[in-house]
Amino acid sequence: MTQRNLNRLSNLMLWLNFAAVLSIATQILFISQYINQNQLSYQFLTRLKRIPASPTSIFWQCTVFSLALIFLITIRHQYHFSKKTNNLFVILEFITAVCTFYAVRMNYNGMFLLVFVDFFMTTPDISSNAYYRFWTIVGGLLVLLFSVSSYSIIGSVFKMPALTTYISFIPTKIASFLVLLNNVFTAFNLILFISIMIGYAVHIANREHEIQLRLSEMSKSNQELKNYAALSEKIAQDRERKRIARDIHDTVGHALTGIAAGIDAVMVLIDIDPEVAKKQLSKVSSAVKQGLVDIRKTLNQIRPDALQNYTLEASLKKMLQEYSDISHLKINFNYQWGNVDFEKTTELVIFRVIEETVTNALRHGHASAIDVKCQIVNNNYQIKISNNGSTTDKLTPGYGLTQMKERVAIINGTMKIITSPVFTIIVNIPRKD
Repeated sequence: MTQRNLNRLSNLMLWLNFAAVLSIATQILFISQYINQNQLSYQFLTRLKRIPASPTSIFWQCTVFSLALIFLITIRHQYHFSKKTNNLFVILEFITAVCTFYAVRMNYNGMFLLVFVDFFMTTPDISSNAYYRFWTIVGGLLVLLFSVSSYSIIGSVFKMPALTTYISFIPTKIASFLVLLNNVFTAFNLILFISIMIGYAVHIANREHEIQLRLSEMSKSNQELKNYAALSEKIAQDRERKRIARDIHDTVGHALTGIAAGIDAVMVLIDIDPEVAKKQLSKVSSAVKQGLVDIRKTLNQIRPDALQNYTLEASLKKMLQEYSDISHLKINFNYQWGNVDFEKTTELVIFRVIEETVTNALRHGHASAIDVKCQIVNNNYQIKISNNGSTTDKLTPGYGLTQMKERVAIINGTMKIITSPVFTIIVNIPRKD
């Protein structure tokens, strides 16, 4: 059952209860006039346990309180309130329902089912733990109140005039019709209540099923995105390797080929014409120097842009801030190395190690907070990175961790991985005096 159909049934139940209350009030009013006109007041009073209130007063009380209940319920359906305001409306509806119940002199209790349905239809987060106790109390009170609010139980205790007493003084045909009408109101109200509760249960079940389907689809899409990201990363790595290989082939390969040819020429000329051999060696020396320049250019192209334009500390801050902005990751960065001047290779290794570790913490550990410390410990430049993501005691190093260890080894450093209590990577780089 859809939410729209549930709203239609609840609105039907709302106006059915208004009609039932107004019908009872009208019956009391007109039957009282009939009793007075036919001089049956004495017989009527002798059958009552207390003197009834004015029929006109009863009529207006029923009208005002039932309209007030309609107003409160309509407001709750039209607007979304805070929990505190919503609970206040719940209390007001309950009080108004009790007043309406008293106004009809306890001859009709269907308004309690109406209030109970309205709670279900308008209260948010009905299944949450925060509302569990509240709903248990409210639901228990309403069920208890509906059970004991029958006139035969509570009406006789408070000595209220029974509607059946009024009806017994009018002609039989009319009396039978009114009894049938009142029974129809009561039965139809109960049928609507049961239909709404069953429909709401089905609606909740369908919604939960739909949510599970969407979560399953999102999980599948997420896995596909992960696979695509891994494939894209692999393709990017392959392209980068090919580019570097091509650059090395175009620069270093050509330079070494020229150098080899020049040395062969020198070996031939050294015995024939030493002066020409010296000139040839000069050309070979120039080729070697140019090759070194080309190699430096190739290596500089591998360096991140941040390291090209900033200091190591500023580059790391910039990179970590970009991660934090994109992923809402909380990163605590503590840099204690001062203005130390590392070699470009060392800077590149430090930058890549921290970058790879933060990426792994997000991708594999699903961390929300990371601590990055660059400190000096036991004459070593130490990088200590820890995160609050998931971890495991049996860690199998993948491609990323293996590459990190190889990079650290290039600069004579060591890398240690700690998986408990939090995942931590410690890199030590020896200080040079």
